[in-house]
This record gives sequence, C-alpha cells and structure tokens, in this order.
Amino acid sequence: MKRPRIGGAALSLLLLLLAGGRLSAQSHRNFLDEWNSIREGARLRLGPFRIDPALRIFDAGYDSNVTFRPDGEAAVPDYTAMLSPEIKGYWLIGNSLILSVTENPEYHFFLKERNLRAFTNSFASGLRFLALRRFSLSAEYHVRQHVRRSTSELDRRIEDTVKGWEGSLFFETARGTSFGVSGLLDEYRYRDVASEFVGDLYARALDRRESAAAFEFYYRVFSQSYFFATAGVARDEFRFPESAWRNANSFRVMSGIRFPLLGRARGQIALGWKTFTPGSPDRKAFSGFVSASDISVRAWRFGFDLGYTRDNYYSYLETAYYYVEDLFRSGVSFYLTPSLRLDAGLRHGALDYPEPQIVWHQGQPVLVANRRDIHRTCSVGLAVRMAGSVGLGLSYNFYRRTSNAPGFDVGRNFLGASVTYDF
Repeated sequence: MKRPRIGGAALSLLLLLLAGGRLSAQSHRNFLDEWNSIREGARLRLGPFRIDPALRIFDAGYDSNVTFRPDGEAAVPDYTAMLSPEIKGYWLIGNSLILSVTENPEYHFFLKERNLRAFTNSFASGLRFLALRRFSLSAEYHVRQHVRRSTSELDRRIEDTVKGWEGSLFFETARGTSFGVSGLLDEYRYRDVASEFVGDLYARALDRRESAAAFEFYYRVFSQSYFFATAGVARDEFRFPESAWRNANSFRVMSGIRFPLLGRARGQIALGWKTFTPGSPDRKAFSGFVSASDISVRAWRFGFDLGYTRDNYYSYLETAYYYVEDLFRSGVSFYLTPSLRLDAGLRHGALDYPEPQIVWHQGQPVLVANRRDIHRTCSVGLAVRMAGSVGLGLSYNFYRRTSNAPGFDVGRNFLGASVTYDF
C-alpha cells in the first residue's frame, strides 16, 4: 500500500520546521539502521520530507491525591488528563545525510486545581552524516520540557527543562560493529508550577550543568541484537552558589545486550559499575553496582515486561544530597483476542539515603539516620485495539509510599484511560 503524500513546498517547509525528534536513542544506532527505519517507517510524505506524527493521551481520569499529600493531611482529588501530540520530520539527503526535527507540546489539565494546569513544549533538531561509508557523525540541539515527577523522590509534579547539545563520532563496519565517542552538555532547570517564586527549593537544590563524555562499543550478535560496552565520565556543577557543595564527578562502565526496537524481544539488559565522587570532602561518596535493564517479551498470547534500575540520584532535600534507588518492574499481558488485552503490573522501589538528614515534621526538625523509603505501584487494566498498533487502555493504579522519616507516607489511587501504541 502506498503511503499518503501531501503536496506543497511551503507547507512542507513549515512542517519541517515544526517537527521534532532525536536522531538516536540513548544508545548508538548504526547510520544504515537509522536511515532504513526512517525510510520504511515514516507515515507521511511531504515532498522530500518524511513525517511521523503521533497523538498521546495519558492519565485521563480520576486521581485521589493530585498533590501527593502525606497520610494525616486532607488529600486533594481531581480529574486530570495530559495531551501530548508529537510530530517528527526527517529529510534524507542522498544516502549519507539525515536531517531531523521534533516538536512535542504537552498540556496538563486539572478540572478543579487550576494552579496545576501547565503547558510545556519540547524541541530537538539534529543531523547525522556518513563519511567514507564508515564514519558516522551526529549532532543535536534539544530543549526538553516536562511537568512530571521526574524522580521517585519528588512529592509533586515539577517542571523540569533540559537544554543542551550532544554529539558523537563512530566508526561503523559493514557487519554492524561500531565504536566511537559521544559527549553532551546539558543545563537542568526545575520549577514548582504551583509556586509563584522563581527561586524555589527545587531550583536551588537541583539546577545544574552536566558535561559528559563516553567511549562506546557495539557488536552485532544476532540479526538486530547487539552486545555493547560503554565507559564514561561526567561532571555536575550546580547553578546557585549556596549549592556549590553539591558539585560532583562520576565514572561509569556498563555492558549488556540490546534487543531490536521491534520484534518478540525488545529493550536491553545493561549492568555496570559507577563511582560518584562529591566535590566536598565532607560528603559521602558512592561506589557500586548499577543497572538500566528493561525488556519486553511476547510469547503466544502472553506479553511479559521486566525491568531493574539501580543508580544514585540527587535529592531535592537540602540536607540529604543524594539517594540510591533500586527499582524493580514486572508486568504481564494476556491477549484474549488479537484486539483485546488484559494487563497487570507491579513496580517496587527502595530509596536509601547514605547520610543522616534533617526533616521537618509538625514544625519541628527531626534527625533521621539510615532513611529508607519504599514505594509500590500496582496496576490492572485492559486495552482495546483501535487500528494497527494503536489501542485505547483503561487501568486502575494504586500507589503507596512508606518511609522511616516522619511525614513522608503517601497513598494515591488513579482510575483512567490512555492511548497506547504497543499492540
């Protein structure tokens, strides 16, 4: 079946400028794999441009605790929805150059809590160039803006903006093996959307600049699967002078298997080791095992999701500095028919704080040593295929956080619908 085409040079140029997207995911893809996936996967053609639009709707339903109020305080329920249209545009110039742009606005709607309503927009533009059929050069400028709980610790939806550059240079063989270097420079900004103050505690504690560089190696082991190994360094410098003691350096090595983007097995298994060295000699360093593993497997009428993430993250609590999180994810789906699916899932995470910290509870400071937070999310739902891989899902989620620090226990229930693209 031929893909639809829309004429008009002016319209083509306009949509190219409005499109958006990263040329590569978080791990490197060979230039030829990227070129073929764009050529075969783009849904629309506008002259020489290939357009891939999507409409995502999340969390359209009832939330029993939109502000994540702790136990003992009056919860604030509301009806919510998030609308996230996205359009990606590509221009394939010959067999050696890819230009790409992405536009992704998001609107967060709350029926009663109008101060929580928010509009954000993410944009990215980039290029990939293949020289001498072996050297792949890529560069990207991006501004990614979201309102969300970007880490498990956050007790409310916070606007986070990441603005910066990233690039890479790789040598690629005809068989698919590749190795090279990559780097990035990002500015992180945080803002409480419900607060009228610009310099709130989230900004003071988390605003920073990250610079990083890494060496990466990929070896094709099956038709679309790769063994990979990476080693990289990073430097974080915080924006506000009073937070300069948070500056830190880190080193990470990881290896594993990356599965295809499409197929019965998807995702990656990534395991490694990380050292995190604070700039202040008075703060405790971190050194240990890390993971970024997340795989999905389809077998007969069943689908299985498994994930395990372990890393350390900066804390927004001024006296806490950072925490180490172990996060497990599991899910199972059963296809009653090709167009009707039942889903169930469980997420279990543990946040461990290596240093004693002071928290305020009922107006009094409390010193907490060996703080540990446990959070769980249980979900059940069903999804109905609408067309192709697009479906409509309905789910119930129960979230619970418990802590040995007073005032941090939270419960939340959510019933809602979303559009899914994973049939």
